[in-house]
Parts: sequence; structure tokens; C-alpha cells
Amino acid sequence: MKAAFLGLLLILSPSAMAAAGKRPPVVSVRTPEIVEIVAGQTGQAHWTVVIAEGFHVQANPASQPYLIPTKLELMAANGITPGNPVYPKGKPYRLNGDSSDLSTYEGTFKIDIPLKADEQAEPGQSVLHGKLSYQACDARMCLAPTFVSIELSVLVNTNQVH
Repeated sequence: MKAAFLGLLLILSPSAMAAAGKRPPVVSVRTPEIVEIVAGQTGQAHWTVVIAEGFHVQANPASQPYLIPTKLELMAANGITPGNPVYPKGKPYRLNGDSSDLSTYEGTFKIDIPLKADEQAEPGQSVLHGKLSYQACDARMCLAPTFVSIELSVLVNTNQVH
């Protein structure tokens, strides 16, 4: 029984999955440095998204209603409220045999998100949690829609000089 359990652990281990040919992530997100905001004021977080070579994701907004746009969502916490993300303009991408372009992102691009700290926001560091949802495609097929979990560290300061 113990040998069978250990064998199962070896099959499910990350190194075993890599050896079995599990592909590396198609999309990765670089976490911004800590964002500092004075209570009652605003700040800005800048996310860098990297798409693996040969792949693209749909821009936001997507070209057609049936396409899944790339979407950054960040949850409010401790008096810090994220605003609407600012997405870059998409780049045209034409599928073989199609008569119109899709608006997509590929390579490296940035998404900015404004932040507001309430007047009563507690001073100190907070972590906001969220996700980047997307559907990656190459020239032949699309992978299943998925997401990358993200975190943002925010340091709230008061107006007082120490």
C-alpha cells in the first residue's frame, strides 16, 4: 500500500508532470512593486503581462461578443478600492482564411489600474487579491479559458509628517 501511494506521488509531482510534457504557462503576469498611497488620495498599479511566443489573447474589448476578452479583476480591501483597468489598444491579428482582423495582445503588454485609498484607510501594508482571465490561442486552436491569480501590495501612508 505504501509503495503504491509513493508511486502515485511521483506521478503527480511537478517534476513528473514536466517530464510527461506538461507545457509551461502561456501567460504570465509580473507583479508590480509595492504601491504607496496617501490616505484619501489615488495611486496607480502597472501590470506587465507576457504571452508566450506563437500565442495571442483577445484584447479588451474583444472584437466580437462571442470572444473572451482579457480581463484584470482586483478586489477592494482595507479601504483601498481599485478602479477600472486601462487596457492597451489591441493589435490586428488575422486567422488564415478569415476576411477580418481580430483585436489581440501578444508578446508583452501593460495593464494599468487606478487605486483610491479612503480617508479612513488604515495605515500600513495591505494585499489586494485578484485574477487575470484570458483565453490563449495560436494560429490553429484556442486553449480553454483560464486565469492567473494576482496579488498587489499597497502601503497606505497618512498625511502626517513624522
